[in-house]
Parts: sequence; structure tokens; C-alpha cells
Amino acid sequence: MRNGTGAIVVMATLKGGSGKSTAAACLAAHCQLGGLRTAMIDADPQASLLHWRDLGDPPVDLSIVAETSEEVAQRARNLARESEIVVIDTAGFRNRTMIEALSVADLAVIPIKASPLDISAAIDTVRLIEEVNATEERRPRPMNYRLLLTQVTVGSAVARHVRNELAQAGYVLFDAELANRVVYAEASLVGRMPIHLDARSAAARDGEAFAREVRHALGR
Repeated sequence: MRNGTGAIVVMATLKGGSGKSTAAACLAAHCQLGGLRTAMIDADPQASLLHWRDLGDPPVDLSIVAETSEEVAQRARNLARESEIVVIDTAGFRNRTMIEALSVADLAVIPIKASPLDISAAIDTVRLIEEVNATEERRPRPMNYRLLLTQVTVGSAVARHVRNELAQAGYVLFDAELANRVVYAEASLVGRMPIHLDARSAAARDGEAFAREVRHALGR
């Protein structure tokens, strides 16, 4: 626990379409089912997580609140007093809400597809994190970050190439990847994640590997 409170994980990218909200929901689902008291904040104006939750009948048993204003940092701190992990999904572009969320993050997760535009956006996101870490408030306790390869084509060499190029440039990546699997769409249609449908599926194993690395990075 951080000062007696839970950890705050922020999903951040400066480009939409990276699978950010799916990764956020996947992480939260695995953490909760793994025994952690888990809460989510939907700070994306598109409200993807709230929409996803409301598709379920009954809704998924996961606390999700909306907060798209600059009050997101205080909202996260409040939730962290009652939860072991708080996952914040932000907009796919730079705004004040994203910066405020990053200001209280213990870990930033940057989802990235294996494409030139996504690579450029991920690098810009790292620069934003470095800006936040350079502030007086964060300098004594800088947040860590990891890049997460998403929507990976199974068996393709492209993701391996992107991973190697980014690693050689000094960027830190999760070993885990979220592959492009149709079960994500199928699960989302009923307000669930793959682990809810089949905990032994390849997609559920992907998600579990991702959540395990996040927990390790947070000391959990």
C-alpha cells in the first residue's frame, strides 16, 4: 500500500484507437477476480467504460465512476483509500484531465499498436509523463510507465520488430501483449471481458499476464 492507500494506474495515450479502454477493463477485471479491491474511473469523454458496463445484464460487478473534470486526481485519491488498485481510463488526446490523472499515478500504462502513428503517439505520451515527473509535486516521487503492445496479430513479426526497436531506444515495455482476438468484441457485447467468459482462453491468459506484470510493478 502507498501511504496506507491503494495504487493508482492511469491508461494514457495521445492517440485513439489503441485499445486503451479494453486494456483498462481487462486489467481491472483480472485484478478484481485476483482478489484485489478494485475501482475504475472513466475519465474519457466518450465514456467507453460506462457504456461497456451498462451492456451487461446484470452489469459487471466492478465499481466504475465517471469523472472527466480536473477533479479526477482528488476522486482517485478518495477511491484509493477504499481500494487496493484504482484504474483510470483517460481520453485519447492531451487534456487537463489526463494531466491531473497522471499527477497522482503510481504507474502509467501506454497502450500502443504496432504502427508508425501509434509509435509516434506513444513517444509523445512518454514525453508528457516526463513533463509531469519534472513538476515540483512529482519530482520526489516520479511515476513509472510501461508500454503495452495491443491488438497484436498473432504470429506476425511486426510486433516483435516494434518491440525490439522501442527497447533499443530505451523505452520500457510489458512482456505481456494483448493479441487481436475476436473474443474481446464478443465479450464487450455483453458487458464482459474474456476472463468472464472463459478463464482458460488465450485472451484470458493474455490479460492475466498483463495484470500480473502490473501487480509486480506496483509491488503487489
